[in-house]
Amino acid sequence: MSNDAKNSYVSVSTAAYDGYEFGTILSSMARCGVQNIEFAFIDGYVEAFTDSDFTEAFANELKSEMHRHGQQCRYFSGHIDLGLENAAERLKARCRFAASLGASYVITNAATRDRAGTFFRQSGTLAAIAREHGIRILLENPGNGVPNLFDHAGDAQGLLARLDDHTFGINYDIGNLLAHCPKREPLRDARQAMALADHLHIKPCTRRNGGIDFVTFGEGDVDDSTWASELLRQGKPFSLELPFRLHRDRNAQPWRDEQPLPLDVIESHISRSLEELAFVTENP
Repeated sequence: MSNDAKNSYVSVSTAAYDGYEFGTILSSMARCGVQNIEFAFIDGYVEAFTDSDFTEAFANELKSEMHRHGQQCRYFSGHIDLGLENAAERLKARCRFAASLGASYVITNAATRDRAGTFFRQSGTLAAIAREHGIRILLENPGNGVPNLFDHAGDAQGLLARLDDHTFGINYDIGNLLAHCPKREPLRDARQAMALADHLHIKPCTRRNGGIDFVTFGEGDVDDSTWASELLRQGKPFSLELPFRLHRDRNAQPWRDEQPLPLDVIESHISRSLEELAFVTENP
């Protein structure tokens, strides 16, 4: 393995376990050999929650459970639209919670284009909140087809130029691009974003029945192995986000299976994904 590959920080998102409680999730991830956790609290993508759930007691509980399994959390996904009028309050809850977990980054969305004015007006307040908690905000390109300030890689540089570069960065998600901007060539777009991105998501997916399903690493429409190999060579941190219960319809809107996947199926999918990634890591 190259030095750059060794220096890459690779985590796995809890989104794969939608429907399970976190004690079960972290124990299962430990059985799969996962040490770096990305917690996913994303409206509409995982089991329902509210901002009132982001308590210090809950953070301490999760941190204790991670410690028991030799795990850590550096990245926290808590997506909201930062163009909402109450975005500052909601971001504060997420930054405080993420910092209590030991995370340094909160991944969220920028804003839909119709909320651009509000987003830029309050961006200074949002930055101050993040700095207070020692957090860097990573803006992610969405996958729901609704025009956003960050639709694809071509938007990233102009967006960051208008923000505090000490506080705001980019989390690029190649899986979201397939649904959000289906006419763009994904690997070309991803390579354009890579130089600007602090962190990236690998979210394997495939187009089926007019929509999108999420699959294991190596089984998606994008060449996951080639993309991961490039990230490893560049020493870029990334997360495997494997939301197996989630789907998108032909209009890119998310929907979830009525029941969670069986735990052994999830573990099998994650283990297979990590085995494929390990092969790439040893042959970057």
